[in-house]
Amino acid sequence: MLLPYCAKPAWCDYRHTDDCGECGGCTVGDLYRMAYERGMIPITITSFEMLRDTLQWCAENGYTYIGHCCYEFYEKRYEIFRKAKDWGANGVLIDIIGTTCYDLGVEEEEKAYHGEFQVELDLFVEDSEKILSLKEKVEDHREREKRERPEPAPALGAFIPEYYKIPKVVSGPEEDRTRLPIVKEQDKNIGFIKGQKVSYQEALEEAVSSLLEAQRPTIIVGPLVLWSWNEESRRKAELVRKLKDLFPNMNVHILPDYRPKNKNFDPAREIDPPNPHISILHGKHDLTLMIGVHCYRTDFVIRLLKKHTDTKIITLCNLYGHPDADISLSGMNPEKLEGLVNKFQRLPSGRL
Repeated sequence: MLLPYCAKPAWCDYRHTDDCGECGGCTVGDLYRMAYERGMIPITITSFEMLRDTLQWCAENGYTYIGHCCYEFYEKRYEIFRKAKDWGANGVLIDIIGTTCYDLGVEEEEKAYHGEFQVELDLFVEDSEKILSLKEKVEDHREREKRERPEPAPALGAFIPEYYKIPKVVSGPEEDRTRLPIVKEQDKNIGFIKGQKVSYQEALEEAVSSLLEAQRPTIIVGPLVLWSWNEESRRKAELVRKLKDLFPNMNVHILPDYRPKNKNFDPAREIDPPNPHISILHGKHDLTLMIGVHCYRTDFVIRLLKKHTDTKIITLCNLYGHPDADISLSGMNPEKLEGLVNKFQRLPSGRL
C-alpha cells in the first residue's frame, strides 16, 4: 500500500519518513493498520524518486499495489504508472481529499515533488476499507492459531514489565518486508561496518570489540525474539539471556510491538516505538544492540537514534543486514548468535 506523505499532519515526526507510528492522529495511521491486518506492506511515499523506485521494487518482486494520490498527480505523472505496468507492477489508485499542491501553484508543486509540501490532505478511509474487504485479514485464515495471543519466550519473561498487557496480535516472522527473492542466500553471510560491506567474520570481530569497550550497553529485544513463535525464537531468547548474564551492566529494553505507548511506559525497561531515543537517553547508553526487530522498523529506529543520540548501533539481523547501522551482522540464526555468545564465554576472566 502506497500512501502520500502530504496526508500526515505537518507536526508529525513521521511526515517525511516512509513509516508511521499509528498514533490515531490521522487517516494515514488508519490505512497502516488496515494494511498490517491483511499482511500488506504500507509505505509512505515522500518524493517522486521514491515512488519510482518503489514501483520498480514492486515489479521486481511480484507485488500488486494500492496507491493513494490526487487526480492531478496521476494525470501529470501518468508515465511512471504506465512504466510500472510495463515493468510488471499492476495496481489500483484511490483519490485523496483536500487542497493539493496543484491547486496552489507551480511553487508548491515543486515543493511537493521534492517532499517539502506542508499542506495537510486526507484519505478516503471508508472507500479504502471497502476495497480491502476483498482481502482476508491475516488473523482470518492460516495464521489465526499462532497469532491470537503470543506467549513470552520463557527466558525473557522477567524483562516484560508487570503492567504490560499482552496484545491480541503482534507482528510475526512472516511480516518482514525485506524478505526479497532477488537477494541471494549467500548475502546472509555478510556484514556492514559504517556502511561498507565486509565479511561476516570481520563485522563479528568489530561487534565483539565494541561490546567489550562499551560502558553502558543496552540490548533492544523486538517481537521476533521476545515472543515464543517457534523453536528458533525460543533458542535466540535463551542466548540473549546468556548474553545479558555475561554483561551484568547491559540493560535490556523490550519492544513488544510497534504501537505507540503515548509516553505511558517505563523508559528504563521498554521502548516507545515512535520515540526509541527516549529510553536510550534516559540510560545514557553508549552502545545499542538490536535483535528481533523487523527490518522495516529497524531502519526507522536507526534513523531516530542517529538523529537524537550518539549511541553506537549494532544490529543482529535475521535477514540481510542494515548498512545504516555502525555494525550489522546478517543471517542471525541461532547458530550464529551462539557463536557470538561463545566468543565472550571463552574470554579470560576479567575481560568482561
